Amino acid sequence: MYDCLEIDVKPSKKLTLKSPAVTKNQRINLSRYREQSVLQLRAAPYTGPQSLLRAFAAANSFSWPTQNMSDGSLLIFGLHCEEALLFQRRFPELLATFEPARPIPKGYSCPV
Repeated sequence: MYDCLEIDVKPSKKLTLKSPAVTKNQRINLSRYREQSVLQLRAAPYTGPQSLLRAFAAANSFSWPTQNMSDGSLLIFGLHCEEALLFQRRFPELLATFEPARPIPKGYSCPV
């Protein structure tokens, strides 16, 4: 009965859906946080959030300011390079990115 209907379907690039796993692990633009050093911790693909929760608890026990991001990553502020390396060594299953502080010189505005 329906074999006489012919539908012309063209694939549209606008309608493609992104997998949550792909969007979760995209890098965050850390230039927003350029005046402070930032350690970003992300869970590796196909791992649970337990390691991130333990890292969050450890950062809070050291009274380091943290921020949970919408993609599931954790930002820890105010660490020196040695502290970031030692902290990341405690959680080797997490993917870490360290961005050192780059203060803005006086008289210049931040290009955000």
